[in-house]
Amino acid sequence: MQELPLKQVVLTDYFWRYYQELIKETIIPYQYDVLNDALDIEVEAERKDDYLPKGKSHALENFRITAGKTQGEHFGWFFQDSDVYKWIEATSYVLVKQRDAVLEGLVDEVINLIGSAQEEDGYLNTYFQLKYPELKYRQLYFSHELYCAGHLIEAAIAYDQATGKKELLAIALKLVGNIEQYFGEEEGKIQGADGHQEIELALGRLYEHTGEEKYLTLAAFFIEVRGKDPLFYEKEITQNIADGLTTDNPNVDLFYLQAYDQPKNQQTAQGHAVRMLYMAASMAKIANFQQDEKLLQACLAIWENITTKKMYVTGGVGSTVHGEAFTSDYDLPNDTMYCETCASIALVYFAYELYKIEPKTEYFEVIERAIYNGILSGASVDGTHFFYVNPLEVQPESCHHNPGKGHVKTQRPDWLGCACCPPNFARLIGSIGKYIYNQSEKGLWVNLFIGSQLKGEYFSIVQQTNFPYENQVKIYYEGVKQNVHIRIPKWLHNLTVTGIDDYDLNEGYLRFEAYPQMALVLTFDQPILSISSNPKVLGNMNKVSIQRGPFIYCAESIDNEIDLHQYFIEAKNISQGVVSQTSEILNQTLTIEVQAKKQQSWTENVSYQYNQDVIFESKSLKLIPYHLWGNRGETEMRVWLNC
Repeated sequence: MQELPLKQVVLTDYFWRYYQELIKETIIPYQYDVLNDALDIEVEAERKDDYLPKGKSHALENFRITAGKTQGEHFGWFFQDSDVYKWIEATSYVLVKQRDAVLEGLVDEVINLIGSAQEEDGYLNTYFQLKYPELKYRQLYFSHELYCAGHLIEAAIAYDQATGKKELLAIALKLVGNIEQYFGEEEGKIQGADGHQEIELALGRLYEHTGEEKYLTLAAFFIEVRGKDPLFYEKEITQNIADGLTTDNPNVDLFYLQAYDQPKNQQTAQGHAVRMLYMAASMAKIANFQQDEKLLQACLAIWENITTKKMYVTGGVGSTVHGEAFTSDYDLPNDTMYCETCASIALVYFAYELYKIEPKTEYFEVIERAIYNGILSGASVDGTHFFYVNPLEVQPESCHHNPGKGHVKTQRPDWLGCACCPPNFARLIGSIGKYIYNQSEKGLWVNLFIGSQLKGEYFSIVQQTNFPYENQVKIYYEGVKQNVHIRIPKWLHNLTVTGIDDYDLNEGYLRFEAYPQMALVLTFDQPILSISSNPKVLGNMNKVSIQRGPFIYCAESIDNEIDLHQYFIEAKNISQGVVSQTSEILNQTLTIEVQAKKQQSWTENVSYQYNQDVIFESKSLKLIPYHLWGNRGETEMRVWLNC
């Protein structure tokens, strides 16, 4: 299964063009100004902790100081460089669609700055260069040096593909050369991996970009060596203390780092969610290229564990703030979960790599769920506010006063001290076109209903649709004969196909042979669906969530009365809900109104009463797509509703 060049896909889709334009016109310039400390905004810590960086980004200034262009000290997280790299990658996806001399010039300036900060031997990490040069590659349990390197590599690939300019790629390859000098199976080299996975995935992509086998080999090394010696990080710390380089002697959680065993032996999702999923995505990529069956089986076991027991209905993952981590099976609290935007993005990467091995619809069911819900919710519709945590239930007073919910923001901040999510959002949504189509020896694959045109070497295909606002997709094909496979989502009902007679529908795909010039029309319903949880998910007992099309819906008190937890919906009323199109929030917003009842509040201002009658009032409950919540001021919000 091949990825198609992003420049071959042109989006005409109303819904997605809004977000593409938002990235180009607002998010990219805004993020540059934030990284450059040029805006008077509030930069919040990602959770309540006085030790966490906040107040400014300083990311570009760290490079200037390292390059000797200004004076000062490093500020911010030790992985702050990656924010700049992800911004470049996101900008590259804008430039793929349309070259822009002004924007390109800005990126070139940043690339020159990065090159000026790089050391002669190729090493590049402003935190260690400025603060602890003697500890380069010696604190791998936390350093993120290779994590940052991975994001630099991915940015360099994207910029090369967008512009053909090689300067950033040369910087990245020089850094990879430095990594090769220090890491590997050879005697005398470091036999360990970075605490935060990313280099493995980036090296796999570098192999795809250059065709050089050595990069895939190095990626496989970092996967193979992880957990091979569970005492590696302890030995590293002990040696640093013995050499007088540090007095730090932290406890290292190998499950948090996915280093308790080699990845090929792991069967469940453990520890930090983003690390886990970046690793899983790289495992799948390596398994694909190297035909490593054991690594693939580990990927499939991890996938099954996540998607059947540890994933939220929005495509969110990571159920606790402690370690931003996975917990036990079916432990999916709605009000204290983490569901980091980056974790949903990483889940998409993992699903996509598995899909390229075997094109099962289940992978794109998850990709679609995550993109339309758990990822889009990560940014405001104005493009200048961002969530790190994406909750499924918010009661503002509780969030403000309960320290156990200090990470749950009731409004998207201007920026975050740990700003991994905002540029990650921009690069994923900016590259949405890569997920629409794929090609293999079995033909062309259409994965998402998104108005677009794909121009291949010997064919072109057009999707003409106003989905999700309308229930029809027209497909026009010109070119060589080939089989076409169109994914039919599970939420779609009553599909009719006109324009062709010879097709089959099985395993979630509509399949037909496309001939040189043809057209077909898919017409379908998007019913309002109720979703129930496994009874083992304690917080969702006697509750339902509501989905229409790819969107999960939620209730906000701004549209209803306060105390959303007192509303109840009867199952029979859900499918009879009324769908309306309004100009609220987005120019086109689809809302749902369902009949409900609301428990009356007690007249007595007490916590408990004996033998109290429960009295209900008939109400209607208005719902909006989950990804749009929190755009109209502070409000209660709920995804799971009493029934």
